[in-house]
Amino acid sequence: MAQSRELGAGAWSYFGDPRAISHDGHTFTGWISTDGNVWVARLTAGGTLSKHLLFRGLGRDDHNNPSLVFLPDGRLIVFFSPHSGHGLPPPGIPSKMYYRISQHAHSIDGWGPLHTVNTNAPGSLGYTYPNPVLLRDRLWLFWRGGGWNPTFSYTDDRLTWVPARELVFHGGGERPYTKYVGDGQTRIHGIFTDGHPMAFKNNLYYMRYENRVLFAANGRKLGTLDDVPLHVSKLDRIYKYTDATGRAWGHDIALSANGGPRVVYTRRIGNRDTFYYAYFDGTHWVSHKIVEAGPMRPSFTSGGATLDHEDPRVVYLSRRTGTWHQVEAWFTTDNGRTWTSRQLTDDPNHYSIRPVSPRGLTEANRVLFSRGDETTIGFTNYKTRIHALDF
Repeated sequence: MAQSRELGAGAWSYFGDPRAISHDGHTFTGWISTDGNVWVARLTAGGTLSKHLLFRGLGRDDHNNPSLVFLPDGRLIVFFSPHSGHGLPPPGIPSKMYYRISQHAHSIDGWGPLHTVNTNAPGSLGYTYPNPVLLRDRLWLFWRGGGWNPTFSYTDDRLTWVPARELVFHGGGERPYTKYVGDGQTRIHGIFTDGHPMAFKNNLYYMRYENRVLFAANGRKLGTLDDVPLHVSKLDRIYKYTDATGRAWGHDIALSANGGPRVVYTRRIGNRDTFYYAYFDGTHWVSHKIVEAGPMRPSFTSGGATLDHEDPRVVYLSRRTGTWHQVEAWFTTDNGRTWTSRQLTDDPNHYSIRPVSPRGLTEANRVLFSRGDETTIGFTNYKTRIHALDF
């Protein structure tokens, strides 16, 4: 079994993405360190590692990881914010959405000044979970905003942002959790829950944006940008909660070769998760079981999952089969009806969780993940390290 490469001491959450992107076989990634600083790194196809401290003092919280995207000219833009909400961030750390732009294409060697996204939805709950999506020359940014709902803005000049608006909402104090993917041209796809599965009996929903119109997977019009925010119940439902089948938790969405969405998510019953794979067959959303996630640990229920965005027949997931969670690759040729699998990590003393496949990586197999042990007991008390594995 191949040995992983440690990149740095730090962590990341499930919902700030992309956490890793690729160009010409080289991986660009980032993390929030164990002392609360924002780092970015470049790992070449041959394994040479370089790192840069991008921002100091954002706060020790695994929600604070940076999200990365390439601009059309190849420069890197990196977004990050402190975890915000009721009682967060800690005193002395202002809730702002920050970003910096590299000075050179596909490089982390030089950076421009610190910028802020100076718009947000109404409310006192700040910014969390940046998700940048580039469509041609327009850069969209999605985040959890001031009202604790999915919020968005966009910029055409990398400096001026249109007034932020909420995209969807649930109400009643719930906060929908989201994942996004764009096709680089005209479409953005997203998945949404009603709220957090510890507090709500979640369904899972889908919506597609194209030219100011919002669609279900079958092309049914859900509304336009003039109608937002939409209540999550008005979206295209992928999965309906029942007591027997559990609470949904969206992990990733990617696009097949023909542009169709592929989704990996979990269903939670009690404190046990099971991984599922979903696709739209032209008429209905269809879900197939992948595998059970295994017993939870004190700081997480499942180890997380991601799709290979260049080949979404592949799911990288982390599950517990013994003492520790390990990363595995699962492969399907029939939209999730049947699976083959391969174990990728086998550390006898640590768990390996929250795997990420670098977006844009086409010529090699590389997965990044977070590694730790029982000394990590929460999202602000982590002693994890980011690793990369070539296989």
